Amino acid sequence: MRTGAVAALAIGALGAAAGLYIHGAPQRAEAAYQAGMRLAAAGETAIAADDFTRSIRIWPRSAKAYLERGLARRILLQGDAALADFDRALKLNPKLAAAHVGRGAIFRDRGETGRALEEFGAAIAVEPGVDSYYQRGQVYEMLGQHEKAIQDYDAAIALRPSAPFVYRARATAEFNLGDRAGAARDRQRAGEMERPPGEPAQTTELRP
Repeated sequence: MRTGAVAALAIGALGAAAGLYIHGAPQRAEAAYQAGMRLAAAGETAIAADDFTRSIRIWPRSAKAYLERGLARRILLQGDAALADFDRALKLNPKLAAAHVGRGAIFRDRGETGRALEEFGAAIAVEPGVDSYYQRGQVYEMLGQHEKAIQDYDAAIALRPSAPFVYRARATAEFNLGDRAGAARDRQRAGEMERPPGEPAQTTELRP
């Protein structure tokens, strides 16, 4: 066989191998993403972020990998990097409400309440969810706008009636409005949801 023919065959084989490698990229990216999710669930946030980075390098169009790396970076107090990840996730998937929630949480933590409200509102516009309503309610409560906070907590409870943390947040807003009876009821509900089966009920304290 001539040298040129051998070279052509070699190049063809390399091309086929490269094609198979590229074709398998989404699967390899997904494997790295899932590894990151398992580590994140175990509290290994920094290592999880590395796996999300690996997933992104393999498949740069993975909006969910950018989202999860942004969430990990927020936990690691890397706010600017997290915002960049959320921005990229939204460019790839404008309907990714969780990215707006992540952005809103960072702005809230920085005291930029106006921008936080915009982000939580954007999340609700895309896909109304318990977290977005709850988080926006928290900002309203920070601003002393207790009625608006209660409206958001009401919306969150309508979506998930079994979320004790929302009842406790609403109790705080009700207490601050002077509705001690409403606050007591919500604290009681939250306590009932959190109480292990068979454990006796305790008296609800009236306190903010």
